[in-house]
This record gives sequence, C-alpha cells and structure tokens, in this order.
Amino acid sequence: MSYGFIVKVGDHVPAELLEQFEIPRSVVVYRGSENADDVAKQFVMAVTSIAERIHELLSKTNVPIVITDEQLRVHHTKIHCELCKIKFSHGNRLVAHHDHLTGKFLKSLCNNCNLKLVTQNFVPCFIHNLSRYDAHFIVTELGYNEQRISVIANSEENYISFSKYIDNNFSIRFVDSCRFMASKLSTLAENLITDDFAKFGEISKVFCSDDMPLVTRKGVYPYEYTNSWQRLSETRLPEKKHFYSTLLEAHIEHEEYEHATQVWTHFNCQTLGDYSDLYLKIDVLLLADVFENFRDLCISTYNLDASKYQTSPALTFDSMLKYTRIELELVSDYDKLLMLETGIRGGLVQASRRFARSNNEKTPGFDCNQPKSYLVYQDCNNLYGWSMCKSIPYGGFKWYEGNLDVALAQLETMSENDSFGRIYEVDISYPVHLHDEHNDLPFLPHASIPRGSNVRKLMATLETKKNYIVHYVNLIQAIQHGLIVEKVHRVLEFNQSPWLAPYIVLKRLRL
Repeated sequence: MSYGFIVKVGDHVPAELLEQFEIPRSVVVYRGSENADDVAKQFVMAVTSIAERIHELLSKTNVPIVITDEQLRVHHTKIHCELCKIKFSHGNRLVAHHDHLTGKFLKSLCNNCNLKLVTQNFVPCFIHNLSRYDAHFIVTELGYNEQRISVIANSEENYISFSKYIDNNFSIRFVDSCRFMASKLSTLAENLITDDFAKFGEISKVFCSDDMPLVTRKGVYPYEYTNSWQRLSETRLPEKKHFYSTLLEAHIEHEEYEHATQVWTHFNCQTLGDYSDLYLKIDVLLLADVFENFRDLCISTYNLDASKYQTSPALTFDSMLKYTRIELELVSDYDKLLMLETGIRGGLVQASRRFARSNNEKTPGFDCNQPKSYLVYQDCNNLYGWSMCKSIPYGGFKWYEGNLDVALAQLETMSENDSFGRIYEVDISYPVHLHDEHNDLPFLPHASIPRGSNVRKLMATLETKKNYIVHYVNLIQAIQHGLIVEKVHRVLEFNQSPWLAPYIVLKRLRL
C-alpha cells in the first residue's frame, strides 16, 4: 500500500553534488492511491532511479587532491602504510590517498593498498526482515527492463540478498538488516535510548527535542483494520480493539495504544493516512539510526564498514582475518577435504531419563533406609568460545608418511598446545568391562541410522567404530579412559596455534 525510504549520505559529500544529481536528502514516503495498486513497482523504479543517479555522481566526479603544506610534510615522514602496516619500499611506494568527491587528503598508503581502494560498484538498500516473504513483492518487479538480476538464495522462498543491475558494472543490492541484527526493530530502537537521545542522529535531523520521546520508539499500527483506501480518510484513531493481530493472536498493550494516541495528537494527524505516513517515516528513520550505530561500532572496533557486507558471518569472518592477521591455507585436496567433512559431528541425540528423585537430608521425604542420592544440574556456557581459544589449525595440511603404529604411540607425548596437530582415522573398540561405567555418556559419538528409524542421527554408543575420524586430543582422552585403538588407517597433520584467541577475547570484552 505504501513505502518509505531514506538515502543515507556521508557527511563528507558536498551538498551541491547532491543537488546537482538530484539525490533526495529527506525521507521519501509514497502512500499510493486507490487507482495505483502497483506500489511495489513504484518502489523498485524509485530506488533504481536513485541508484542510477548515484552511479552517475560517482563516475563523473573526480576532484584532484587538496593537501596543505603541513599535511604534505607529515605525509612524507610516514614509514608504514596506514592500512596494511607494511613498510614502504621502492617497489611499493608511498601514495597520498584522497577523497575523489571532495579532494580531501585522507591517508598515507602504500601503492598496493591505494590501487585496491576502488569506487564501490553497488548501492546497498537495507530492509528489515527482507529475507522471507517481504522480499517477494520486490523480486517480482525487478524484471521491468533487460538489465540482469543476481540472487543469493537460501531456498526458493528465502533470500540472503538480491541485486538489480543498473548497467554491466553497477547495481543496487537489496540486503536484509536482520542478517546483522536479528531482533525486532522495537527492541533494536530501545537499545539506543539514552537520556539525551544522542544515538538518534537521523531522527534528530527531522524532529525537534519535544518530539524525541515519541519518535525514538517503535509505534503501533492497525494493519488488519486498514483493509480499504477509505480507511485512510478516517479522521479518528481506530479503537484499541482494531489493533488486534491475527498473526500474533494478540491485542496491543494499553500503554502502546496510549502512545499511539499521544502521537496522533502531538503531530496533529488529521486522518489515518497522515498517521500511516508518520508511522512509516518514523520506522524508516529508526532503522537508519539503528544501522548507523551498528556501522559506527564495527568501524570503531574492526575498522570495517558493515554496509559493504550482506550478512553478519561474512563481516565477522573478515574482521577476524583483519584483527588476527592470520593467513589461512585453503585446503583443495579432495581426500583431505572429505576426511575433514566426515569428521563433522553435529548435535548429539540421546534418550534421557524423564524423571529422577534425589534422596538426602536436604530433600523432603528423606528415607534413611534408602541409598543417598543427589541431582546435579550442569549448564556449560560458551563452549564454542572456549574451544576456539585453544590451538586450532591454520595450515600445513599433509598426510603422515611414517609408520602408523609409531603415529599412534606418539600420542603419549603429544599435548593440545603443540605446534602441530593431527586427525586420525582409526578402528576403535569399547572393552566390555567399561560398558556399565560409561553407559550414561560414552566417548566418541558417531552418526548412524538407529534401529526402527530411517533418519541419520549422532549417537553416543558403546559399539566398535570403523574408520572413525577423530581429533588427536579427543583420541588421547578416549585411550586414557580405556578405549582400544585396533588399527590406524591414516593420519592428517597440520600446523596449529591459538591464533583465534585474541579475537574471541575481543568479542567477549565487547559484549
């Protein structure tokens, strides 16, 4: 029925450039009309038109560098590149990097880094909760011309991202902001609230200080009540019962309706259409401020811009590489990859006892004639973080070429902190005398199809394992507790170190 968007422009971009290329600075709200049911098409046409103008601005603007004598003097004293930190050399000389839109001198870089800093060839368009069905009405309208469409999909219905090309080298990329911040917009906005509303930069440009308590939170809207264009002409806010959501099977809270009433009165809404436009405008600005604060956090912590990415995992992976400065070896050998893939476990499935009763002096109904027993609840947190702080592989993957029995015997002298590690493929058995002792949680779970089922599951059993892929630390633990290795088929060696630990600590400190 309606849409809204804002073009977030960097503070360094000259206003005259925006005027020259007709880039809108304020929130664009399109309500549509009774005769215009092609709102999705209008939205796609509007944002692609702006993307075309942005492309034109970037391609036609190239201001020469403007540098003061003092900046030039300091620039020539630099020894290392301010990005890669590598020392300048005759083959990789010092270069002055500048903003091509303003001519402003930015950094002293090496020539290699300067050549990599090319003009961005896409415009990101962030929409909250886009990945699922909200994307469908946009995707169906992308084929309005012959320019190609690129889609990164999870399934036929869920998309990670999709792009509409303006020409062969420039596109507008539609990205779901939930891929970075998987919470409701109302929750994300609440996280920004401070006494002075300092984190609401975009909203403060549009609304005055008296408005801020009303516009810095997610509002409510009677979606299902607005089932015709005539509803938008109504001159009163609908009653609270009309805000009911059949999707959530819930009414709004009284406090939420009071907030809606205050917004209607404070902003002097004449019709439900006015309230709808205001509601949409606030939502757009809230999302802009939420994502801008997220960008600021990423830039201050990792010196990476989240708007250049499509998902949080991609951003996290790059930030890890940048922070640790590790060079990871790309494993391309098929047999090695297959061995590593076979060793992936997944989540453990087991049949747990549904009811247990403790019997000791501290419990009601203690029976001194019965054996004493206790119930212990264990909740181990951050196991992933703990394991990633250990020594993990980074390269040097090769097959062990020596005697395999010797490789097995060497486990007695190996530790988890060694500079190299191993993955073993073994046949391993569970001695019968350990069955009762280990029955609650046997070592070395394996994936198989249990009797009476046709679904493969990861189970902890007392069975003998054939061609079992296991990390050497886990194998040492199993051997120490009595399991017997009957045969070693092959061993994969690798270099390892706790190279990821500093990044994990950084993430923990930032929480």
